[in-house]
Amino acid sequence: MRGGMPDTGFAQQLQDGSFFGRNRKEDILSEVEAYPLMTDLWEQKVPDFDRITVPAYVVASYSNTLHTAGTFRAWRRIASDEKWLRVHNGQEWPDYYDEANVDDLRRFFDHFLKGVDNGWETTRTVRYSILDLEGGDEVAVAADSFPPAGSTSTRYFLDARTRSLSTSVPETAAEASYAVDGNPAAVSFLTRFDEETVLVGYPKAHLFVEARDADDMDLFVLVQKLDRWGTPLQAFTVPNQSAIAHDLTDHGATILRYKGSDGRLRVSARHLDESLTTDDVPAHTFDRVEKLAPGEVAEIEIDLFPVGLRFHAGEQLRFVVSSRNLLGTLMPAIREYVGANTGTHVVHTGGDHASYLQLPVRARA
Repeated sequence: MRGGMPDTGFAQQLQDGSFFGRNRKEDILSEVEAYPLMTDLWEQKVPDFDRITVPAYVVASYSNTLHTAGTFRAWRRIASDEKWLRVHNGQEWPDYYDEANVDDLRRFFDHFLKGVDNGWETTRTVRYSILDLEGGDEVAVAADSFPPAGSTSTRYFLDARTRSLSTSVPETAAEASYAVDGNPAAVSFLTRFDEETVLVGYPKAHLFVEARDADDMDLFVLVQKLDRWGTPLQAFTVPNQSAIAHDLTDHGATILRYKGSDGRLRVSARHLDESLTTDDVPAHTFDRVEKLAPGEVAEIEIDLFPVGLRFHAGEQLRFVVSSRNLLGTLMPAIREYVGANTGTHVVHTGGDHASYLQLPVRARA
């Protein structure tokens, strides 16, 4: 139910296709229908992060549609004073069994479980990757935090008149809209980088939106890297073993390509959890429904997957707002989630409704 949406296609596949506990399983699908808001049922499934104080070796990626958000969330919230984060540039299975990574994890276990004096305590707190999408990835970039020091949250304001992104607020208010039953049912905004720019950290969208002829909106947002000519760039996240592109699945989810950083939110679930929200990462309570009144412009925040992404001079970033999931289903042959949308979606920009995309821009070396 990411973003407050009952996207249960993958959960149904697990429920229908896996058998354990003597064929007795929790009926997640019925629970989603009966308890659409945050209740004790769901809260009891959330780890008590402040009680996790053991040493932790946390491994994450930017591209796992099942695990990315939860892994980074756990890294941020666990209370351990001894925790390390390694963000790789691929898919978890090949990374996990890579000999060098096995040795690295063994050093961690040897140090804390066997008391081996192997220098583990000098390992940098964070080692992250930077995706290039053109063959020039960097891995194991050392830092003391994530985002690293020098990564600055920078607002890129949407301009509906020019469909562009700029660090200056547009003086003139404008609207960008789409009919939810149209094609492509999306609006997009572009910026071109004049010099090499690296994003490392947590993007978020801060938008002013309106639903015409409807009282709610299911919104999907996406950050893409484009080349200088406007072609979207992607990257395989698993080693290719032959001329055939093979699907590598993680509990059934296809994690084959990195296509960009995405986020989603049902607008009636926009209420923020003040105890968990930070300037970089909004968190929602999901405990209430706040429908839109006719003509109401709602101010919302949407968290996107963390990024480590390099743009060369002349390359472009595209920010897309849509009524449908632009990344597709978690894996082939599962039920696709169709947003609960009707009417027309409007994104307001400029003036008193200065919508923006916040990006973590790393300082130049």
